[in-house]
Amino acid sequence: MNNSTTTLENVKLSPDIEKLSLIECPIERAMELIGDKYSVLIVLNLAQYGKQRFIELEQSIKGISPRTLSARLKHLEKYDIITRKQFSTIPPKVEYSLTEKGERFKVVIEHMSDWVNQWYPYTAQK
Repeated sequence: MNNSTTTLENVKLSPDIEKLSLIECPIERAMELIGDKYSVLIVLNLAQYGKQRFIELEQSIKGISPRTLSARLKHLEKYDIITRKQFSTIPPKVEYSLTEKGERFKVVIEHMSDWVNQWYPYTAQK
């Protein structure tokens, strides 16, 4: 038997992950992670454009305040959906990108897009 096999039982979980793991319904767990409007849009932007800085995300997501963007980025980073890379430059530079977990979520966004376009297509206001 391979001793390097990792299971949920033998891994020390952070309190947030432990709390999340107690939610039985997988859809409810997913909604806890990325169920708000802005988290999905952040992941979508990073999926479409790759690495982005805070100001680029703020400019590309309509209606998001800097405070909300900061909170959503911290939430997504805490659950390892995005990564934050800080550069030692003046002025400071920070880039955000998707982790493997975030990359895997792209297919979910594609399916959501296909579904909504099939049943509720966009029509421009006249």
